Amino acid sequence: MTAKITKITVQKRPGRYNIFLDGQYALPVSEDVLIQFGLMKGQEVDNELKQKLLVADANSQAHELALNYLSYQLRTVKEMRTYLRDHDIAAATIETIIGQLIEQKYLDDAEYAKAYVRTNMILHEKGRIVLERELKQKGVGPTEIADALTLYDTETTLENGTKLAQKTWQRQAKLAQRVRQQKVHQTLQQKGFTGDEITMIFDQLDFSVDPEDERDILNVTAEKLVRRYQPLSDLKQKQKFKQALIRKGFGFDDISRWLEEHPEA
Repeated sequence: MTAKITKITVQKRPGRYNIFLDGQYALPVSEDVLIQFGLMKGQEVDNELKQKLLVADANSQAHELALNYLSYQLRTVKEMRTYLRDHDIAAATIETIIGQLIEQKYLDDAEYAKAYVRTNMILHEKGRIVLERELKQKGVGPTEIADALTLYDTETTLENGTKLAQKTWQRQAKLAQRVRQQKVHQTLQQKGFTGDEITMIFDQLDFSVDPEDERDILNVTAEKLVRRYQPLSDLKQKQKFKQALIRKGFGFDDISRWLEEHPEA
């Protein structure tokens, strides 16, 4: 069955048009589709052409949606596929758009991975293990990840790890020396630094603490715990008090000395 385009009107939405066939509204199209098919008043449209117009318009809208998503930042193929699926784009249309974007170089997982590693090297103190995991979650393949991680050289790794370690050490200034070091080690592990890298980072740092400062920290911590475990004259309470201080990184001899110096506790 063939119909004739009797009217083409502009929608309120920019770049969108309404096509009327034989005086009746038939379908919407984008400006790209209008130009691609050379649609004009008086043109005859059969069912085959109408279906092509519908498919082309669906692709055009999906492509526009994808470009808008890309306008904020780079995306991986997986992220784009998920985004389009979440916006109810048909599976066939999604694969068409993905193919177009790859061909147009708007999607390139290898380049994405390299950009991601470069950015994190500069702005974030993350190790390679975390970056590898995050790129996997974004759908980047192992070859592309491995190539990108070669950009993260040992010198930069140690520099970033050392900065992170120093920040963590300073933030934990109210804790005992041993616990502060444990916190630094845990943070480096959580941020993706390997055991060997952590060892090299620790070799570059000075974790010594002024004995007077350590005693001050012990005093503050012990005084808080005294209120929790009173009366310390009770053997069980005193035992809990000592265990709490040990968990906080203080040595048994220092705890015993504190108790001797504070018999009123």
